[in-house]
Amino acid sequence: MPRPVEADVHSSFVEFRAESDDKCVSVQCTHCHQVRAKNTTRQRAHLMKCKGYLSKHPDTFAPGQGSDDASGEPTFAVADALDDTAARTDPTLNYTPNPRINGRPSLGQDGTPTPKKHKSKHNFSNYPDLPLHEVHAAFDEYKANDNDKTMSARCRYCNQTRAKNTSRQREHLMSCAGYASILREKIPANSLLHEFDPDDIASSVSVPAPTLELDFRMSIQVKPALSVGAGNVGVLSWVSCRGGHWAGRWGKGVILPAGQDTQTAVSDTATRISARYLLQTNDEDPAPIICNIGGWLTAEKEIMEKLNNPVAADNVPASRYKLRVTMELESGDPRYPDLKQALWVGSGCRRGTEIVYDFYRAN
Repeated sequence: MPRPVEADVHSSFVEFRAESDDKCVSVQCTHCHQVRAKNTTRQRAHLMKCKGYLSKHPDTFAPGQGSDDASGEPTFAVADALDDTAARTDPTLNYTPNPRINGRPSLGQDGTPTPKKHKSKHNFSNYPDLPLHEVHAAFDEYKANDNDKTMSARCRYCNQTRAKNTSRQREHLMSCAGYASILREKIPANSLLHEFDPDDIASSVSVPAPTLELDFRMSIQVKPALSVGAGNVGVLSWVSCRGGHWAGRWGKGVILPAGQDTQTAVSDTATRISARYLLQTNDEDPAPIICNIGGWLTAEKEIMEKLNNPVAADNVPASRYKLRVTMELESGDPRYPDLKQALWVGSGCRRGTEIVYDFYRAN
C-alpha cells in the first residue's frame, strides 16, 4: 500500500534548541542531517525531496498531489529518480547521531574534541527598553508566500528580513546600525549641548535617572555667626546650633545643641556650607543620628548682606536666593539600618535665627 508522507513528518526529525536561551525550536532530518526551523509544512516538503528518506520509502506519495492516470491512483514521489545502488552505498544517506543534539563532542582529525562555536552575543542592556509599539513600528509585516502560515517581518532601517518574533525583533533593533541613531536619541545625556563621540561607549549607555521623595523637614535654631577671619579660600564664619526639631516619614525627634556650621564666603554672592549636627529620635530609647550637611548659599550681593542680618533675613523671600545642600546620616542603632546607605538633597530658607530645610531622599 502506498505510504503517505504525513505519516513520517514528525518521526523523521529530531527537535532541539540551538542555544539554551532560544525561544524557537529547530529540527534536524534523521535521513540527511539537514537542519531547519520547526515548521510542519516545510518539513513535509523537505521529505518529498530528501534522497535519504525516499530511498527507504520509494512508494511515498503526498495526498492531494493528484494522479498519474485516469485510474485515480495516487502520484508517487520521485522514488524512481533514486538509484537504489547509490542509496545503499552513499554514506551520506546513513543516519548518524548529531553531536550538537546528543551532547557528545565532535572529533577533529587528530582525535581531539573540536571547540564549540558560540554565537556572538550583543549587550542589549546598555540601551533603554523599547516599548512594544516601537518594535512593531520598526518592521513591515508580510507573508513571503500566499500559502505561508507564519508572518515575516522586514526591518525598515536595514531591510533585514526575519520571521515575526517580538523578542528577536527587539534584539535586532538593539544591534541594528540603522536604528542606532534613534536609540542614542533616547538617552537623555545625548541631548545635552556637548555630547560624547558616537563611537564612545558612554554615548550608548542608558543610566537610570534618580527620583526624589520628600522625606523630612528640619528646623535648626542658630546663634549669631562668629567671624573667624580669612581662610585659605575665603572668609570663615562659625555658626553654632542652639537646638531644633525634625519630623518626617520615618520618625520624629530633636536636634541637640551640639552642632555647628562652618561657612566660607568665597565671594560676595556665594557661601559654602559645611555643617555637622547631632539628631535624636523620640523613641522610648532615643537613637542618636549624626547629620552631615554640605552645599551652597548663593544670591545677589545685596540679598547676601540681608541674610547675614537675622532681622532683615526674615523679610527676604526664599525665591530670591538658593540654599541647596546634600545630606548624609549615620547611626549605629539597629532600628535605622538604612540611614547610612541613603543620600538626601535639601532646599532651605532663613527665617530670623532659624534655618528650615526640606530633605528629599534620592531613590
